[in-house]
Amino acid sequence: MTGPVSDRAWGARRLGLGISGPHGTALVSRKGTESLIQRAYELGVRLFDTAPSYGAGEAEKRLGEALVRLPRFECIVSTKVGLYSSGAARRERDFSPDTVRRSIDDSMQRLKLRKIDWLFLHGPSSAELSDGLFKAIEEEQYSGRIGLLGIAGRGEELEAALDTGLFKLVMTPVHAALDTDQLIRLSKIRNSGAELIGIEAVAPALPRYSLPTSPGKIWRLARHAAGRAGDGPAVDHPPSEGIVWALTRGRAHRVVTTTTRMAHLEENVSAAISADDGA
Repeated sequence: MTGPVSDRAWGARRLGLGISGPHGTALVSRKGTESLIQRAYELGVRLFDTAPSYGAGEAEKRLGEALVRLPRFECIVSTKVGLYSSGAARRERDFSPDTVRRSIDDSMQRLKLRKIDWLFLHGPSSAELSDGLFKAIEEEQYSGRIGLLGIAGRGEELEAALDTGLFKLVMTPVHAALDTDQLIRLSKIRNSGAELIGIEAVAPALPRYSLPTSPGKIWRLARHAAGRAGDGPAVDHPPSEGIVWALTRGRAHRVVTTTTRMAHLEENVSAAISADDGA
């Protein structure tokens, strides 16, 4: 695929580009990240996801710079609250109302936005889903500073959040290596009426310990060393087929993936389009 996606290729809209991982580090230049975002837009991608924990806000800054050059009204920008980093490997959690409000302020400044389209709670435990937190994010939503509310996670906290009726988006792993309990949880999410945003769709198909020949592979190797690799065993299909599986058999409404390579981006977009054509 070498040119802009046509209006008929709606499948590209079902793919989101994650500005995360190496895009929050010096492994990828700022210009490299911005060029990838621009190319994704040309190919039809309209969802761009990030978080303050990716490089202590660096990923958000890069996305903000790229958004200045794109039609803002056509893009969906999502970020998160609750998980933060100082740029080192250690991350801190804080879902207190005051911290969440400050986090939204900081994200809007880095993203150069007056409104965040989608705001996700970033991996809270069920115990962290407090009434004070809910009140804070509801107030932010009513003020018009954020659009839809979502939760990103992988356990029982997803169902607990959905029970409140506040959350319209759920971001969670969707891939062929999920176990039975995880697949049942996906079914509950879909039946709730929330939009299911699949992550880690390509992760089980990636070599676990391949030589780090790209910034993305270096990042994944570091995640393995830190014990933060994707769930589940490897599966026997190319990474792009993981996107097809997530959008068809996994029944995700959208899939968010990250990459550092233009060729991989184009393959991922092609996979999303083919999944939509075959639906």
